[in-house]
Amino acid sequence: MKPFESQNEVAGSYLKELQTALRDGAPQVRDEVLNDIADTLRGLDVDETRVRIRELGAPGTIAADAMAETASLEDTGPSRAYPIITSVALIVGWYLVPVLGWVAGLIMVGASQHWSSRVRRNGILASVAVIVVSTIGLFAFRGTDAWLAGVIIFSVLPFLGNIFVADYLRRRWALPGQDLVSTAR
Repeated sequence: MKPFESQNEVAGSYLKELQTALRDGAPQVRDEVLNDIADTLRGLDVDETRVRIRELGAPGTIAADAMAETASLEDTGPSRAYPIITSVALIVGWYLVPVLGWVAGLIMVGASQHWSSRVRRNGILASVAVIVVSTIGLFAFRGTDAWLAGVIIFSVLPFLGNIFVADYLRRRWALPGQDLVSTAR
């Protein structure tokens, strides 16, 4: 049911004032507050409506409270889930889906706008450097008596290196004051 349907004159006037007071708020919050108050007033006679309106308070006060709550919810910042999932993709992706899982993690790093371009570039380059060094280690010891050292380097270094890269990225997730849309310097 729409807010102004089945309302008496007093309730309709109050709801129009409330709608005007909420005009600068987020549409979802505006609709929710307006519908909740309309439901509260629906079906009351004129005298009961006046009593209930006095209990509710001025439309400006209700609007200010609703917008203050909305502002505090918006200030929480971006979710920490994305950097955690990206970290897992970088660290474990190399082993679960060889090469492709790690590449997916790199794409996630590059795609996020919550890291500055400098942080994204450094994270990607460091992760690639770790893989290059571990691959060189594998080929350097191939065909020698110390081939096991090459295999260990190739197995362990991507894991350890990407742990540090992931930690670097998580610590710099959506830092206040960083230029998130700037180009690489």
